[in-house]
Amino acid sequence: MNKKDYVLLAVLLTAAIVMLIPLRHRALADEAYIYVNGDLYGIYDLGVPQDIHIDNNGIGDDIAISGGTVYMKDATCPGRQCVASGHISRANESICCAPAGVLIVVHSDKNAEYDAITR
Repeated sequence: MNKKDYVLLAVLLTAAIVMLIPLRHRALADEAYIYVNGDLYGIYDLGVPQDIHIDNNGIGDDIAISGGTVYMKDATCPGRQCVASGHISRANESICCAPAGVLIVVHSDKNAEYDAITR
């Protein structure tokens, strides 16, 4: 490797690190909003551990809140991608179980960041 290769590598690493900084500083969420078929099913405090069971479209979803995070504990839908989504706790993150029509979105009251800026 010559000197130009090292400079290029340093620039690419710096750019990658700068792009990851906003993801690390997103506000932690306070509440989980659960929607079923587009309608608000309930608002749940992430500070209160609990289990929520939803039956819709012949599919059962088990949602769990613990440790300030929300996650899909189990689902009877085909594929189970919603279960593989893992734990979410930052503002504007979401989990969707499309076959059951269930959407979980975490929100924060802090308004510490923008979700998107457009012109």
